[in-house]
Amino acid sequence: MRELELPESISSLVDHLQVVQLVWQGIPLQLPKFAVYSIIHNPVLDKTFYRNGRKMAMINLGRYQVPVIDPFRGNIEHAPEYVVIISHCKENRFGLYAYPADHVADDVHMPVRHRSVDRIVRDFV
Repeated sequence: MRELELPESISSLVDHLQVVQLVWQGIPLQLPKFAVYSIIHNPVLDKTFYRNGRKMAMINLGRYQVPVIDPFRGNIEHAPEYVVIISHCKENRFGLYAYPADHVADDVHMPVRHRSVDRIVRDFV
């Protein structure tokens, strides 16, 4: 037993990793919830463009233009059911990008001792 019992809302953060699971073209992908900026249902793709031979899309969110890229290096051929906007920081620079999704589950919890946790968070810490 712990010396100090934490409130349930805090202890769940310590004992579990909150995960957003998206499915794109039948393939599931798990992201740590702390890296997810927003989830948008029925997004409007403002424009498409090609970069390095890949067709990508752009959505405008206020002052941000967010690229929508296929996490499996494919093309964005049509507006997806959802986009999952991911935030990333490098040194003092902040940016956003989005992954398309056919389905999103944002209430997945995983024990921090689960063998997949390191793989899920390594690109975001």
